[in-house]
Amino acid sequence: MLQQYHLGQIDSTNAYLQRKQSETDIRNWLVSADEQTAGKGMGSNGWESEARQNLTFSVALDVSFLPAQRQFLLSEAVPLGIIEVLDTILPSEKWSIKWPNDIFYENRKLAGILINSTIKANMMDVSIVGIGLNVNQMQFQDWPTHPISLKMITGEDYDLRPLLEQIAEHLLIKVQQLKSDPAAIEQDYLKRLFRYRRWADYEVDGEIMRLFMTGIDSFGRLQLVDEQQVLRTFDIKEIKFVL
Repeated sequence: MLQQYHLGQIDSTNAYLQRKQSETDIRNWLVSADEQTAGKGMGSNGWESEARQNLTFSVALDVSFLPAQRQFLLSEAVPLGIIEVLDTILPSEKWSIKWPNDIFYENRKLAGILINSTIKANMMDVSIVGIGLNVNQMQFQDWPTHPISLKMITGEDYDLRPLLEQIAEHLLIKVQQLKSDPAAIEQDYLKRLFRYRRWADYEVDGEIMRLFMTGIDSFGRLQLVDEQQVLRTFDIKEIKFVL
């Protein structure tokens, strides 16, 4: 069961939980906000979200059962939990996970996920999972990921609170599945992986390359084969998707 807190305005729900972590045990806290003034994306990227139009929240998950070297499993489980909810709204093969954990509709970004974890010895401890899901917003800046919202896809308005409750429930289910059947999480992740087993263009060291995605390794690094059939492995920030 999650302890839920809702804030009107905050810099970032992810940053808020990181600050609270130094003061108290935040396991199983969920913090949502009407508006983030400094929403975070991957690396130095920001996150655009109109006030009270989208879901912006972070949840502190107890993943102390997970070996540190297997931490990428959480990056697989979280987007899968969200997609399970999206499937109830619009069953579609067009939902996909862009490595490592963005959620896409066709070639456009619907949700972003940012994970900050603490590790004790060789085991995970608490992971703060920040999630931004575009819901009712109809206009975005022209980001390279071409953002899209649920309303832009279906034309319908969505009540944010029930949607948040559904996602929270499915996230907890996926965390439990990490304990009981991590292999199924890995298999389901590949089934939803954007461009899996397809040729596409990527930018590597400023050069556009045609590569074929074969999957990910045990550390969560992306694996692709070039046109000379050479296997290449990439970490985050070493490769860009050309969209």
